[in-house]
Amino acid sequence: MFKKLILVLALMFSTTLFAGNGIYKVSVKEDFRSALHTLKKTLEDQNLFIISKADISGTLARMKGKLGKDYNKRGYTKAQSIIFCNPFYANDVLNLDPTMMALCPLKIMLLEKNAKTTALFVLPSYFSKRSPAKKVLKEVENKVLKALKKAGFR
Repeated sequence: MFKKLILVLALMFSTTLFAGNGIYKVSVKEDFRSALHTLKKTLEDQNLFIISKADISGTLARMKGKLGKDYNKRGYTKAQSIIFCNPFYANDVLNLDPTMMALCPLKIMLLEKNAKTTALFVLPSYFSKRSPAKKVLKEVENKVLKALKKAGFR
């Protein structure tokens, strides 16, 4: 009975973080600006550098008139994708399996709602199971997960 309970709890916890679709989802009880500031630092600590940001919520807000009643039904106050890279890892992936460059540069989508920021990250290991670059991609993935954890995302 105890083993079944542990298994059920483990499965429930794992589906919160990884829904089986290759997307890792964690949150922190911080506003977007604070969460982004901390995450930027923890990514840099892992030698992963933000090269661009895509302000999705800003773009949607500019299209509010065209989107009409469908605009932001879930009420997010911020949606921004941060795009980051490490050129050494990118070079290794390019040399080992150019097809896996579809994953580069990496990105984390940050969603803010009710003073809570959620991070969504596509797990490279989910798509690289048979790739010659799987070891490198797993190493980068671990660095991203470590950065998210150090930034307080759970």
